[in-house]
Amino acid sequence: MRSLTISRRGLSICTAIFLLAGCGGSQSGAALTPTSAGGVSSRLHRLGGDPCEGKGGSSAPPTNTEFTVNGRYIQYSVGHASPRNFFVKGVGYSPTPIGGFLSDPPACNSPLRNSNKEIWSRDLPLMRAMGVNVIHVYNVTPPPWDEGPDAHVGTINEFLDAAWNNGKDPIFVLMSIHFTSDKLLNEGSVSSLVKQYYELDKKYAKYPAVMGVAISNEIVGDDVWDNATWWANFNRVASAAKRGFQDQGAKKLVTTSDYDGLTRFDYKGIKQIAQIYYGEKHHAAVDVWGDNTFRGRSFTEAPNLFTQVRDTTNKPVILTEYGGTAAYHTAETNTYSYPKGDPNKNGVCDPLKPTKVPLTRDAAELPKKKNKNPNMPGLVDYVTNSATLLYSGYKTDGVVSGGTYLEWTDEWWKADVNNWEFRSRHVGDLNFTNYFPGCARDEAWYGLNAISKGRGPVDELTARPTLDALKQVWSTER
Repeated sequence: MRSLTISRRGLSICTAIFLLAGCGGSQSGAALTPTSAGGVSSRLHRLGGDPCEGKGGSSAPPTNTEFTVNGRYIQYSVGHASPRNFFVKGVGYSPTPIGGFLSDPPACNSPLRNSNKEIWSRDLPLMRAMGVNVIHVYNVTPPPWDEGPDAHVGTINEFLDAAWNNGKDPIFVLMSIHFTSDKLLNEGSVSSLVKQYYELDKKYAKYPAVMGVAISNEIVGDDVWDNATWWANFNRVASAAKRGFQDQGAKKLVTTSDYDGLTRFDYKGIKQIAQIYYGEKHHAAVDVWGDNTFRGRSFTEAPNLFTQVRDTTNKPVILTEYGGTAAYHTAETNTYSYPKGDPNKNGVCDPLKPTKVPLTRDAAELPKKKNKNPNMPGLVDYVTNSATLLYSGYKTDGVVSGGTYLEWTDEWWKADVNNWEFRSRHVGDLNFTNYFPGCARDEAWYGLNAISKGRGPVDELTARPTLDALKQVWSTER
């Protein structure tokens, strides 16, 4: 979904010492320049240490994996084996515990870091059993990590080893370093990002679980769509990311993760996906396009996403976010319906606007009973139809190479990024959406897993029916 703005007071001390702090899901984090970071870290060490710090060792990956592109297809190979086409069955991953924020320990902006092992070691076996083969994360702390007391440590080597799993049902990782769009119009920030992306990819290039890197998240907004300077600086960062892999002799992918905006004009008779249309115009230095799309249960209702892709690019395309909320607003009386026999049509809420004004924050999980409306079966259809259409497009001509469902677990803070109270209360947001099964956007409820407080520091997961629905669809797709 479109990025939200996080106020300065919403950031914890961990964010303050990270150069370009990032967020999970679809949110944007505030960014600090390198020169502003060191003083805070120095004070932390004098006060007894940084709770986000913790050095990790290095692994010696024995296996070489390669991700390459052949026309519209992503290809994958291990060792000296011949490459084969690769279809992404993925999830977005930013497991933020109840009461916490992205920058709080132990994740500290990077959910894969070694210090967050208690959480990701809970999740990896469950993902593997579900059939996940890719996770998309929104921020990984780049090197350097060991240059004295001001260094911020965030190595993810233990996670990458566990995700590879000695090659048995591996889960591959699309890394990223989060930054906001305006940074590509600032020379100092661009130079810093060039170095950070290069160093990150160079560090992890030979880890077999690494699939590639996405250049931030939802930064190609309508204010920069056709800005030649912005795209030239984007290409500097993307090229440095690619070079980081290449300088280690690794073949990995550089992609995007951007909002599914539409051009204001028709091209080939329809409006197009703006970031892809303008990215191709400005010769974006990416191997694959990543599109974050929330159009409803169907990708093929006009304007047909698959037609838009075929019109504007010959590169592979991944849906780097797709999905829907598992909540509804208890005070509303809107109902939701969808054409059960037509995968090419979206569902719709009736009426098309809220029945109570203003919309309240009183939300609950969609009821599982079919005699209720809205209900969980509507979301199960939404998920099943979306995933089935993705694979159908892939089998037709490779027009899409799969996608990463948003997301693995709920993130309660997303109800309102600036309201600390909502990090411990599971509430809805104030945005009505008339093609979602719950008739509202409710970004704190997108998880395939609900979360609840456990006995220890790690939340308990409760799988929603959507998880099993995706698992069943993916099990039929090869």
